[in-house]
Amino acid sequence: MSEQFWVTGADGKEYGPVSLETLTRWVREGRIVATSTVRTETSTKGEARLRPELAALFGSVSAPPGAAAPGAVPPTAVVALPAEFLVWEFIGLAWTVVKPHWLPLAGIFFIQFAIGCVPYLGPCAQFIIGGAIAVGIWRAILGMIDGRPPGVGMMFEGFDRFGDGFLAYLVRAILVCLGYVCLIVPGVILSLMWAFTFPILAETQVGFWEAMHQSAVLTEGYRWRLFLLALACFLVILLGLIAACVGIFVAIPVTVTAFGLAYRFLQARKATRAALA
Repeated sequence: MSEQFWVTGADGKEYGPVSLETLTRWVREGRIVATSTVRTETSTKGEARLRPELAALFGSVSAPPGAAAPGAVPPTAVVALPAEFLVWEFIGLAWTVVKPHWLPLAGIFFIQFAIGCVPYLGPCAQFIIGGAIAVGIWRAILGMIDGRPPGVGMMFEGFDRFGDGFLAYLVRAILVCLGYVCLIVPGVILSLMWAFTFPILAETQVGFWEAMHQSAVLTEGYRWRLFLLALACFLVILLGLIAACVGIFVAIPVTVTAFGLAYRFLQARKATRAALA
């Protein structure tokens, strides 16, 4: 029998046993990062990047302090995160990250748009698989931020979280809509609270409700600034529409990546606070 592995997730729970093949796939999907804790039956816990079986997958990437999926530290981003939450700096950095990969990213968001535009079936398909697609897209975006090139096919790699993705999509939609009905402001607050539900689902094995809770905790104290980032992203999308509408398929990747960078920033802040506690 081949050697089996156990991985400690960002939620502190241990997952396994899994084969080396599965472990390798998780690394490539971004679900295991350089400093994720891995062990076997015969070895003690250690960082994934230090295991001979996985070291080559991380290359020379080192892990910076603080940048992480909730509870873990991801590989070095291709750009340095700002020291403060600066809206236009996040958008400028997002363009720097997206520029070398704009074509596959434009393809990802064009396909997502096209699925939703299919008469009658499109909205139904979007409702059913939208959560899984969102998980796949976030894996592509976060992987790109961490230095792994995105591919169009990555948007379909989130179906391992289909159940939690669907429930997150459904519950968030219902509660946020109810919030907007209640004088709009509650809907805005809920949208910002749960802005990082799908990135958390993409990087961890937690359930949808726990992912929503972790997003609420992560965004605490920064929701006003996230609101300003959302407004700035709206302006970027408007500029994309003005550019013969085609520009929107570049503008959307930039705005999503800006939120991805904000997500990494807040993870770093959370890790720093935990280290000082």
